[in-house]
Amino acid sequence: MSADESDVICIEDEENIEGNGVKDFNNGPVCQKSFSKNVCGSFSPEIADSKKNDGGTNGCEQFRISLSQLPNSSDKVVQEKEQKKRDKAHRVPSILDEFFGVYCLLSRSSNRYFKNRCYIGYTVNPNRRIRQHNAGKEFGGAKKTDHRGPWDMVCIIHGFPNNVSALRFEWAWQNPEKSRRLRPLNLKKKTNETAFEFRLRIACHMLNSDPWRRLSLTFRWLLPELEIPFPLDVLPPSHIAVEHGAVTKISTVIPQLREEYDVIGICSLCLKSINSISELLRCSATEICKSHFHMRCLSKYALNADDEYKTLLFPIQGQCPKCGMTYLWGELVRDQRILLAVNKSNSNGTLFNMIPRGKLTKM
Repeated sequence: MSADESDVICIEDEENIEGNGVKDFNNGPVCQKSFSKNVCGSFSPEIADSKKNDGGTNGCEQFRISLSQLPNSSDKVVQEKEQKKRDKAHRVPSILDEFFGVYCLLSRSSNRYFKNRCYIGYTVNPNRRIRQHNAGKEFGGAKKTDHRGPWDMVCIIHGFPNNVSALRFEWAWQNPEKSRRLRPLNLKKKTNETAFEFRLRIACHMLNSDPWRRLSLTFRWLLPELEIPFPLDVLPPSHIAVEHGAVTKISTVIPQLREEYDVIGICSLCLKSINSISELLRCSATEICKSHFHMRCLSKYALNADDEYKTLLFPIQGQCPKCGMTYLWGELVRDQRILLAVNKSNSNGTLFNMIPRGKLTKM
């Protein structure tokens, strides 16, 4: 046993033996004797002589005092926990906005057999998902991307109303020859077309096909340096937003004061009460227009304007009957889903079934 190990054991034994009242009556506590011997024996003669002349305090006692003043690692852990509690107490209550996306990966493998291959996938967190793919199957990556990278996430299509809608889009993008919507188009890869150009052309056809052309989606180039032009014969619809850059997490602040909430108003079209948030749509100009509508009433109003009420369930876009502001139907539905999430967080309080007043704050 080394000297360091014997010192540690002595310190622990000293506390245990003295606590139990077991002592060597001739020489004091058993462990204290051995501890003092170990410590004092380690001093040089010059230091030992100086300690004898030091006002009655020997070297062992000074060593014991300095030892008690050393920082305790457990104290640091406790302080960190307390700091986390304080940070959590002052954290602004919020909910993470929903995100459903379908992405396209491009292989940068040095193996020519895998290089420039594409992979289509679904995710709720693109930044985490690309790390998983590049880390391998053992870390959550897909079997088809394992040992075939590194991979670049070139683009992602997001804004789907729910995960089911996004997963259906993913499957159709992966299997255009099997999709009931795309099979009649007979999409085949051209000889002068890269794998990614072919996948982009399929995506553009999908964005122009039902049911996806009626959704307010966003096509995002995650790596602008890999951006290529859309096919001229099948451009994305005008209401599809095209954006650039990485996806950032967005949260909605949950108001805490009663004054920041309103009761659900009556429908501005049928003038009847709206019984629940699941039936409610608000005008997108919430700062200037306070209009509330039943979903069915606003849908019928917008579809009648285009004479489509008999064939469709909801419009792509429309204008508010009160203020004339143009809206995308998908944006109103996303606002409704956030209101439902806020209401769920208030389910045990007095703010239940009330909606935040005005525009929601993002962070």
